Amino acid sequence: MGVLACRWGALAAFGLLSMLPQAVSAAEPCKLLTVQEIAQVLGNSVSPMPLGTTGCMWKGSPQGVSIALRDASIWARTIAPGPGITKRDVSGIGDAAQFSGVQDTWTLSVKQGNNVIVLTVHNAKSPDQQRSSEESLARLALRRL
Repeated sequence: MGVLACRWGALAAFGLLSMLPQAVSAAEPCKLLTVQEIAQVLGNSVSPMPLGTTGCMWKGSPQGVSIALRDASIWARTIAPGPGITKRDVSGIGDAAQFSGVQDTWTLSVKQGNNVIVLTVHNAKSPDQQRSSEESLARLALRRL
């Protein structure tokens, strides 16, 4: 899958997430992670860009991160199977967590209490590095939720 197709796919997925019920938490998505934390995990600097009141994107070169904060009522829809989407449960993060992937693009969704965090690392060097980075960043974000 080309870089442009991956970017458009990620933006489309993020757009669909923005239509889901909003989080009941007062947490601000851009405050769930710091630029220093992201830079340490990704190995490159980033700058935050709010995406409404429920999302944030940290642009970086080559890698970046997006996060969406949603109400836990979406969890059942989040983990439901879909055509062409590979899903894998993850243990040890939040109350429940799952990776969803299409080819080499993965998203980590984590349920914690009344909230769901949907986190994606963009332009990762490999699927394994993407998943590892998403797990590390999700653990950091949950501390501020």
